[in-house]
Amino acid sequence: MDGLKYLVWTCTRAYERKYAYSLGDGKPLPDELTTNEAKMLIDKALDARVGYFFITPGGGGEPCLRKDIMDIIRYASEHGLAPYIKTSGWRIDSHMARELASYNCKVIISIAGLQEVDDMLRGEGAHQRSIDAAKLCAKEGILYSLSVVNTKYVVNQIRDLVKLSLNLGSRGFSLACLIPQPICVEQQLSTLGPLEPTPEEHDKELNEIYTLSKEVGNKIKLMAYDMFYNRILRQKEPSLKLRSRCSLCHNLESNEWLEVLDDGKAYGCSPSGMVFGDIRKDSFEQILDRIRASDIVKRLADPHNIKGKCGICEFNTICGGCRARAYIYSGDIFGPDSLCPYKPQANR
Repeated sequence: MDGLKYLVWTCTRAYERKYAYSLGDGKPLPDELTTNEAKMLIDKALDARVGYFFITPGGGGEPCLRKDIMDIIRYASEHGLAPYIKTSGWRIDSHMARELASYNCKVIISIAGLQEVDDMLRGEGAHQRSIDAAKLCAKEGILYSLSVVNTKYVVNQIRDLVKLSLNLGSRGFSLACLIPQPICVEQQLSTLGPLEPTPEEHDKELNEIYTLSKEVGNKIKLMAYDMFYNRILRQKEPSLKLRSRCSLCHNLESNEWLEVLDDGKAYGCSPSGMVFGDIRKDSFEQILDRIRASDIVKRLADPHNIKGKCGICEFNTICGGCRARAYIYSGDIFGPDSLCPYKPQANR
């Protein structure tokens, strides 16, 4: 079987400033992977022929709070694994930007909207600090994407945020869903739920992203990491060939996706609690074999097992809703996804 396509390492849940959407207490776990264990993770990633290695925060955390983060990035680069890091950028100065570029590390800068909204959600001065970092990364040619945290406050800012991304010289723009997150599942409804856009507002955002993607052409890649976007695409372009966006289910046929959290636990879908191993003692091959042998993953991959309107929807095979979101909102991983406003033809 082919090598593992995507490896996502949530390297820490530590944060230096509590945002409106931060989860947890901002402290790193006592059993967070050590530097040597992180390098072991990279060694195993190389054995698994990983295509894309993403270093991300957990619940509003900040990867650059790890004192060893540059050592880990350098190690990955020197061993032929070019990483991507998602960060607020607050700790990136010109020296660090040049160093990241020397390691061929692509940078995803996370913001929470245009300045007024961003500073409201992350604190005064947050927006400018991230934009300054984005400019430094763009100067070095490593600004991969501007990632916007998708709250109800950015619904009417999408066009201007895409314009901002273009002006910064970013290669991409994406909306980052508030729910699901890889950590603190029990806290997400109370902390993140009130900040989410309504289903109708979210549908408006996705339609606008589609429209903007046609307008900007190849100038920038607009990314909607969202199950529902396939429905939008099929409605706009009925002849378009699409596949489900659930990477977990695709692991049954290929080595598509694996998440490793800060404690070394390996997940097919971390918000759903679907743990399949521990990177400290298991190889990627063992972990991925367990995913493919999993009864629940097989059941999730069969659209006939999905309940409610997601189960009867004519877009079921290319969308099916987010199973992690269904789990967080209802406790039933096979239940309907509450963020979708679409009414299936069978319900009309």
